[in-house]
Amino acid sequence: MAIASYTDIISLTRAKNYLRIDDTLTEDNSDIEAMIVAACEFIEKQTNHILKDRNIEVFTGDRCAVTVYDYPINEVITAANVEVVKWPLKQVFTFDDLDGEPFIYNAGYTSVDDIPKSLINAALQMIKVWYYESEKQVNESLIPLSVTQVIDTYRRFR
Repeated sequence: MAIASYTDIISLTRAKNYLRIDDTLTEDNSDIEAMIVAACEFIEKQTNHILKDRNIEVFTGDRCAVTVYDYPINEVITAANVEVVKWPLKQVFTFDDLDGEPFIYNAGYTSVDDIPKSLINAALQMIKVWYYESEKQVNESLIPLSVTQVIDTYRRFR
């Protein structure tokens, strides 16, 4: 199944179940869906694990090489004669001059089953904290330590 939106990864029903909210209570649905999107986007930005596949454009200027930390890389869309050097946490693409055109590649998980379960669980934990803890004055961080530990484990750059 292709991933069209972040709610394909964590459905509203799953999030409400995780939050122990009855399905008949619907007034917070749009807020919870916004939290799902925000949690997934946060994890993507912190780890470079792209949770739903998309085309990404990189403007290279005069350079004929691009270092990409995004994971997983599915396909290079532009650039003929691409060579790739794979490192543990990055890939370096070298290619012919693009004449000012962007380097375009497709990155991201194409199946929810392929996304590391700990990243999905981290997103659920974030949603729970945001939903229940955001108004407490004692909470200094709305990102739980367990989430930052998972993010550090999956971070594709140091």
